[in-house]
Amino acid sequence: MAPTRGGSSGRLEKEKRFMGKAKGLKDKLYGAAVVKMSFRLRGDEESTAFRVVYPGVLRDLEIDDAAVEKYIEENREAVERAARGSTPPPGVR
Repeated sequence: MAPTRGGSSGRLEKEKRFMGKAKGLKDKLYGAAVVKMSFRLRGDEESTAFRVVYPGVLRDLEIDDAAVEKYIEENREAVERAARGSTPPPGVR
C-alpha cells in the first residue's frame, strides 16, 4: 500500500480488514434471543448481570426487546437449544 499524507487512509484500510461481516437482522435477533433465553432458563432475568448485559446487547445490535421476544416466540425450540449449549443445524436460524 502506498503511503498517504497523514496516514489516515492506511489506518482506515487496516481497520476495514479486521472488521467482521455486518450481521443481518435475523442474526442479531438470534444472538440477543439466545442471551436472553440463557438467563431466562436459569431464572436470572431479574439478576444484576442480566440488567447490565442484556440492554448493552440490544444497544450494540441496534434492536429492541419487543423484536427479540417476537423472535423467541417464532423460534423457541432453536433458541432454547442454543441457550442450553446445543448448536442448531445450518439454516435453522
